[in-house]
Amino acid sequence: MAPRKGRISRSTRAGIIFPVTRMHRYLKAAPTATTRVTKGAAVYLAAVAEYLVAEVLELSGNAARDNRRTRIIPRHVLLAIATDEELNKLLRGCVIPQGGVLPSIFPFLLPKSSGDSPDQSSAVSSRGSSITKAKSAGQNTKATGRKPALTKGLGSFTIHGTPKSKAAALKGTAVTTLSERVLIRGQKLTVVQGNIINIKADAIVHPTSTSLSMSGEVGHALSKAGGQELRDALSQAAKIKSLTNVGDVVITDAPNLSASYLIHVNSPTWNAAAQDQCISELDKATLNILSLADEQGLTSVALPSVSSGNAGFPKQTAAQTILAALSKYFRQTATTKLQQVFFVLYDAESVNVYTTELQRMVE
Repeated sequence: MAPRKGRISRSTRAGIIFPVTRMHRYLKAAPTATTRVTKGAAVYLAAVAEYLVAEVLELSGNAARDNRRTRIIPRHVLLAIATDEELNKLLRGCVIPQGGVLPSIFPFLLPKSSGDSPDQSSAVSSRGSSITKAKSAGQNTKATGRKPALTKGLGSFTIHGTPKSKAAALKGTAVTTLSERVLIRGQKLTVVQGNIINIKADAIVHPTSTSLSMSGEVGHALSKAGGQELRDALSQAAKIKSLTNVGDVVITDAPNLSASYLIHVNSPTWNAAAQDQCISELDKATLNILSLADEQGLTSVALPSVSSGNAGFPKQTAAQTILAALSKYFRQTATTKLQQVFFVLYDAESVNVYTTELQRMVE
């Protein structure tokens, strides 16, 4: 006789933390409730409340950190809501006990800025001189004919030059930051929604097959943005090296893209009959990506939802495996230059799964 399976809660089935059943009970008991409250209404309300609480907690934590406090107090919650335009508009009528009040300063009492100060002009001039020195140093390098040092990748061909760190800031791009978690050792894991070609990171991860094919969803977007120059570069790279085994990675340049490099990974395909093996292969692939990025001295990496597209991985299983591998890598690696990992997602389901699993992740 097969053992009975444990009861799965509605919250677990919906992929959220807040109690859906309790929400449903409260909705039905509300004085203004209609004769029938659907189950979907409770799921939707719990998801919205969970997202709102996560957003307020994240901003409150930032306010506590800015004020050099290790504990969030009601004052930080008030400051978090007041400094966010959307939350302030939504929660304007809410009263936060012990949160205090916001200072009201008349605009005419604030100091007026009248041009650049002497300190600012001197800073600009010193900045300009440093840029001039950098350019002259670059010209000297070209004149002497010295080439940059070569760095070797994990199971990959050689790339030229040292990584040029592209800013990981998301301002001015068509990408929305949804959730962020800072690990104990300072690494930031950020869930963002948008097209991966708009992300500004040192490297973008490209899930592919053994031949660096660009036929997947991510590959198609990268190929369209990079144009013929990118396709030619990958064709040349495919002649030199292929991804023989599942989980192998190689790194190439990324012409015409916002990132400096592309990390290609032979992503595993889901097989329900061999789930443990598939999870182990995805764990290996994630660790190889991080190791290669560290070897190349990269500081930021943009990851799509690896293997959960055409490869058929359940999205929650893929998210749990990737986040567990990240936690394991940063815990076991003594020195790492990686400081930022972006999870760049497009559809609402993946966003919800990664946001939830990021909050649940245990370091």
